[in-house]
Amino acid sequence: MPEISATGYNGDQGYLNEIFTWWHRIPKHMNFLKHFWEGDEQEKKEMKTRLFGADPPILYVVHYLGNKPWLCFRDYDCNWNVDILQEFASDVAHERWRVHDAMPKNLQKFCLLRSKQKAALEWDRRQAEKGNYTDGHWKIKIKDERLKTCFEDFCFWESILWHWGEKNWTDNATNTPAPHAISTTSLSSL
Repeated sequence: MPEISATGYNGDQGYLNEIFTWWHRIPKHMNFLKHFWEGDEQEKKEMKTRLFGADPPILYVVHYLGNKPWLCFRDYDCNWNVDILQEFASDVAHERWRVHDAMPKNLQKFCLLRSKQKAALEWDRRQAEKGNYTDGHWKIKIKDERLKTCFEDFCFWESILWHWGEKNWTDNATNTPAPHAISTTSLSSL
């Protein structure tokens, strides 16, 4: 099997471009972008919302832009809490947890949120609250069980927020210390 190198794009988009070289010709419902352009007319936004919420589904693949649903809490699309990501926000598209819920419990554990991700989501929520975002998603109480579920050694995610946003020298090291000198002896002197 030939090696796939996703040049031009990284990640899943690059993979799809390499596999489906005729990609531009497949119908939109095969890989639909979850995106609401600022310039979209209301009619177009409503059409996209209907497509995302259709039951049975019309769309085969939803290509999520912005924060992916599995990196948000189930309660709402966390893209609402970040100004520049709101164009990717859709509660209707975010509600599609059917596949996750149908998976065996031992596979669902791969969708748990890390402590740092929980802290990041709370930070974004607080920023949206400070900015008094009019959509009001930041007011929704989180009921997602993954908030209280921990699989890491460190689970006190709230403490991460104590210094969130401060400059951390460990994250910004510009030089790497040289390793200690190693003394050598020539083989002929042995």
